[in-house]
Order: sequence, then structure tokens, then C-alpha cells
Amino acid sequence: LHDRAPQLRISEDRLAVTGDKGYCMVRATHSVCRGIWYWEASIEEMPEGSATRLGWAQEYANLQAPLGYDKFGYSWRSRKGTRFHDCRGKHYSSGYGEGDTLGFLVVLPEESDISYIPQTYKDRPLVKFKSHLYYEEKDRVSESLKNLHILHGSKLMFFKNGEYQGEAFIDIYAGSYHPAISIHKSATVSVNFGPNFKFPPSEKKFNYRGFWEKAEEAICEQTLADLLYLTENEDLPW
Repeated sequence: LHDRAPQLRISEDRLAVTGDKGYCMVRATHSVCRGIWYWEASIEEMPEGSATRLGWAQEYANLQAPLGYDKFGYSWRSRKGTRFHDCRGKHYSSGYGEGDTLGFLVVLPEESDISYIPQTYKDRPLVKFKSHLYYEEKDRVSESLKNLHILHGSKLMFFKNGEYQGEAFIDIYAGSYHPAISIHKSATVSVNFGPNFKFPPSEKKFNYRGFWEKAEEAICEQTLADLLYLTENEDLPW
């Protein structure tokens, strides 16, 4: 957990988050755009009046809003079990609360005309901020909204304490999705990306990968993207 609204408090091990006042969100460092992936979240504390919306978010989902506020996120709310996308809530399941462990599974079929090699950052300016170097990246929210399209066959499925709750969303927008948590007031949520899940779904039925595998895969994919860029631009002066 790293990409977050500043008012959220992250634990030292980066695997738990505590809210503060109004809804805001945190995203995991890695994202997936194809395949079947699973992760878990446990509600460690949920004081009276607090709430959560958990699920999946693309990079341009608003961090200062509940997950599911815009077209870039899909969520499952603790109160009444409502599912949210693009500010619209619909009944999905019973609610959940302190002590519950939720499972989140995404199915993202491959598109034949899409390159899944990530963008390289080698051609972007470096910016120094507080003794760290960052690659400059521009927000392209409007452009991304215009380019959204349905990924047919895609699904989001949720689990509560190991019990399958059914398909929450079908035919979601194509894109790269991060595990995401949004919190209202002072609830605390911990995450488990694997490999030792508390309530692992049936691998035979769902044929998923634990989200922990994405870290190594992302390193390999980014290395390939950088190698391709350097090979294609080897004649440029450095």
C-alpha cells in the first residue's frame, strides 16, 4: 500500500491502513490487466459510524473519494453490502464488519489487439523531490475517460469469510486494476496478497493467481519494456 490520500495512516509493514474523517482511498503498488487474480482484506477495526468500500481501481480513480465514485473503480461497501461503480450503488450482498475477511477476484481476458508490455519511463524527465528521484508523469484523466471500453468476459467476484458472494460486476472497463481500499472515519483494514490466504478460493474452480505473484512479474515486464526502448534508441546520444 503506497499510492494514497495523505490523510490515511499506513502501518510500518505497509499492509494495513487506518482512515481519518471522510472517505479517501489507497491503492496497492502493482496492478493487473489480464488473467485471474485474487487478494484478501480483513476488517481489523470498525468503530461505530465508520465504513469501508473495497475492491479494484485503475490509476486515475480519485484518491479523495470513495472507491466506486468514478468510472475508474469498482467497490463493495461494508454498510448493507452495496456494490458501487460510477457513483451508482446497487444491492449485492449482506454487509460486513469488524473481524470479517473479504476476498476479491478479478477475471480479465486477454485482448488480441493490445500490447501488454508496460510503458517505459526511460524517455521521461527525472524530478528530484525530498532527496528522491521520480520520473515525471502527466495526468491523462480526460484522455483515459474517452478511451474507456468494455472488456467482454471480464468479471469481479467477492468472497466473505470464504463464502462466494456471486458476480458483483460483469463486463467491466478494460484497464489495469490495483487492489484498493477506501475508508470513512477511523476503520482499520489489513491486506493479504498471498501466498498464504486465510480463505483461498478453489483453484480448480477459479484457476486464479495470488496477487503476490504480480511483484516479480512486474519487474520482468518492466525490464523487457526498458530493454526494448534502449534497443530501439541505441543510436541516440546519452
